[in-house]
This record gives sequence, C-alpha cells and structure tokens, in this order.
Amino acid sequence: MPKTQTNALIKARAKRSRKTTVDSPAKRDRQIAHAYLYQDDQPTHVLVPIEEYEHLMKADMARTAVAKLDQRDPQWVDADVLALRLAGERIVAARKAAGLTQKQLGQKLKLPQSQISRLERHPDRTTVRTLKRIAKALGVDVSALI
Repeated sequence: MPKTQTNALIKARAKRSRKTTVDSPAKRDRQIAHAYLYQDDQPTHVLVPIEEYEHLMKADMARTAVAKLDQRDPQWVDADVLALRLAGERIVAARKAAGLTQKQLGQKLKLPQSQISRLERHPDRTTVRTLKRIAKALGVDVSALI
C-alpha cells in the first residue's frame, strides 16, 4: 500500500454525522449514523451501512433506466437477443472470476481458444452439452450462464 494511503488510514478518524432514516417500511424509524474518514482534516470517504448502500445503488439504477427510457431515439432490442448477450457476458464473467483466460479455459475443455471466443460472443451457437462442460470447468451451475 502506498505511504500516503497508509498515512491516511493511520490518521483516519470516525465522526458521527447527522442522523438519517433508512427508506424501507420495516426499518423506517431506525436511525443511522455515517462515519467519515479524514486525511489532513478533510473528509475523504464516508462509511454507510450495507442496507443504505444497496438502497442508493438501486435508486441509481432506476434513474439510469428512466433516463434511457426518456431518450428521444431509444435503441430497442429483442428480448431473445438481449438474453443471448447477457448469456455471453455471464460466461465471460464466470471465466474471469475463475481467473482463466480464453486459452486456459480452452485447454481445460480441449477446445481451441477461438471456439471459446465464439461461444462468449454467440452462445446461441452451441449445445447444452458444451455449456454444461463450460459450467463444470468454471465451477458454476449451468443456469448461472444462461
């Protein structure tokens, strides 16, 4: 860790902020305090509870979705095409989470790297058997890939 980050962590101190409420029916009345991290007497980070973080992330995703719907010329995509794109992205994500390159995954499956690349780009052009082999090699359930 760089020295400046280490110094910032050593000098970090928590300070309670004003109380805010969580926006969920079950916990609406619960009070939450935020903790701030300081460096050179300036706040640099704020720590928030997981529940509040998840709420903020969902709100941001909703704003992004609404903004896309409000575009003048939105690009509509067929649901089946989108599902295939997502399947390809899931295969890539699972491969990367396993710490493998396309070539390494191909070696595990005794397939050329070019076929792994094609499967990630066009998962509709493969068999269920191959998807099961990929899932097993990556240590995930096949349903996580499709």
